[in-house]
Amino acid sequence: MEDLEAVTIQTYDRSAAVLAEYFAGIGSRVDIIERGLQLAGSSRTARVVEVGCGDGRDAEDILPRVGWYEGFDPSIGLINLAHKRLPKARFVVADALSYKYPDNLDAVFGFASYLHLDRDDFTAACRLAWAALRDGGVVVVTLKERDSYQEELVMDEFGKRMFYYYDENTVRACAETGFEVIVIEHQVLTRKTAKWLLVILRKKLALS
Repeated sequence: MEDLEAVTIQTYDRSAAVLAEYFAGIGSRVDIIERGLQLAGSSRTARVVEVGCGDGRDAEDILPRVGWYEGFDPSIGLINLAHKRLPKARFVVADALSYKYPDNLDAVFGFASYLHLDRDDFTAACRLAWAALRDGGVVVVTLKERDSYQEELVMDEFGKRMFYYYDENTVRACAETGFEVIVIEHQVLTRKTAKWLLVILRKKLALS
């Protein structure tokens, strides 16, 4: 059986430069970054990890607003681009389940990265983030949306990638242990009229 996670990472490695150019056309996420930090109650001393940092495009906007940042991505090709873009920033090669989270984080950002995790792995990744966050810390996630949870292997100009599409109920079920959902918004991007979910989770005080 084909290892779909490995295939997806290989696509990002092979197409890193063209994907980075494509991502640049999506536009800034500064408003979401600032909103997440505000909801976390964080000042410019905030400690932040970015899941699936890619070529570092969002790191450019996160870094000036926080005190400590580290980004990780399973694609060596994208991480190499991130190092070139921001040579003084911390970037490591890892995925959402193998990354060693530091303690006492204020926020975890995951822009268009958790969409490569199925719902079981998404739940597991939420638990890892929960353990690393301080009380009241937040996870900020963007996900591709459909009317119900679906899995799809997509072949496009960049290569073959596995995507998982989420609906609001599935997100709530994956995050219900350890988090409260404080923001869940339905968004439509003009490019390809794609439907997205913006989700912000706040860490509860006790994990049941």
